[in-house]
Amino acid sequence: MLYSTSSIRRRLSANALCGTLGLLTCSLASAWEQLPEGLEVGKWILAPSFTASYEAEDNVFLKTDDTATSDRVATLGGELKASLPFRNSNLELGYAATKEDYAKNDFQRDLTQLASVELQLEFRTGDRLTLRDRYRRDFARAEETDPGGETTFQGEPYNFNTWQVDLTRDDPRRRGYRLHVERQDFIYEGKTDIGFFEYRGFANYFEYYQPLPDDRSWVVHYGTRRFDHYDPESAVGVPFRTEKSDNVSLGMRGLLGKDQPYRIGLGYGRFRYEGDDGSEFHGLVGTAAWRLWLGGRTKLDLEAIRRPLPSNLSTYYINSAAVATLEREWQRFDLGTEFEYTKNAYADEIPDLECDGRRKDSTYAVEAFWKLKIHERISYDLSSFYSRRSSTCDTSEYDAAGIETGLRIGWF
Repeated sequence: MLYSTSSIRRRLSANALCGTLGLLTCSLASAWEQLPEGLEVGKWILAPSFTASYEAEDNVFLKTDDTATSDRVATLGGELKASLPFRNSNLELGYAATKEDYAKNDFQRDLTQLASVELQLEFRTGDRLTLRDRYRRDFARAEETDPGGETTFQGEPYNFNTWQVDLTRDDPRRRGYRLHVERQDFIYEGKTDIGFFEYRGFANYFEYYQPLPDDRSWVVHYGTRRFDHYDPESAVGVPFRTEKSDNVSLGMRGLLGKDQPYRIGLGYGRFRYEGDDGSEFHGLVGTAAWRLWLGGRTKLDLEAIRRPLPSNLSTYYINSAAVATLEREWQRFDLGTEFEYTKNAYADEIPDLECDGRRKDSTYAVEAFWKLKIHERISYDLSSFYSRRSSTCDTSEYDAAGIETGLRIGWF
């Protein structure tokens, strides 16, 4: 969907260059060096936006063929960001709400809400401190709450809160660093038999940047994760296991041409459950991303990642993913396509599932999208998508296809 979190393009646009699949433009560009866009009201800058869409999909919950459920959903949403720039710094307050009306399925929650506050402080030394808090009330659909796509969901309501502290000095011509500390709380609202864990914990990393000629730099990265996992069916607030992982990598970032950033990193990672008898991971991890301009208006984004992820099935799995996005820009409209391939390889056999050996999932998804720029602040979007997962466990396979159309108005 173009406007909800089950969209291929929406899901990847939020993660691709700044999150799950790499750190391409986010590590090379400083968004807060530019004033926010919007309506000036006194010292504040207000950026409202509105979206309306309609989608038809033949397998909403990504189930096997004999249990697939089709549906149609109408979506109406609004968002308001209020920014207060001061002394090369910025305070931003945000709130977004989206109402989703499913024709066939009823959920405990049909209104998603996101509230955020972000303070960015820039010092004369070139250091920047960012404090961020994001609180989301939503309901779980498809692969929304599971980055590796292991489990599918039935619309259970949840609350997700993240706190971030980010201190960085990021100038390609100087030695730099980034220290990132993040706390995450993911909790289902009410008891549920969803078959996926709640979690609370920290995901932190530190990076050192050593400059090289031609706006390149070495990147030394160390990251660590520690999360307590909880059974959502249990009333006792005691974790049933603790996830511990860390990784160290050496990489390079820079520009291969104007507006063509790249980043690559390879290293060694570890993953284990504290006090668990299951397998532990010790092996290769890495990320890579590159933006390539083909002519003046066609861009190609390439991304790849390899990492261990926690499973709900008393083990872990290696998640390997690659994404290619091709987009052509004209004066009044954009046209593009995106392809994603994901492979999950599990470390242990899972007794409760009927599988041919250890579970292995292979998923590919493709989307074609078109955007018409009616006005500087108005656009019409059309998207069609298809995804398919094959697995050594028959009950984990699915096919899904859909089409969506929608309208955006405002600063988006």
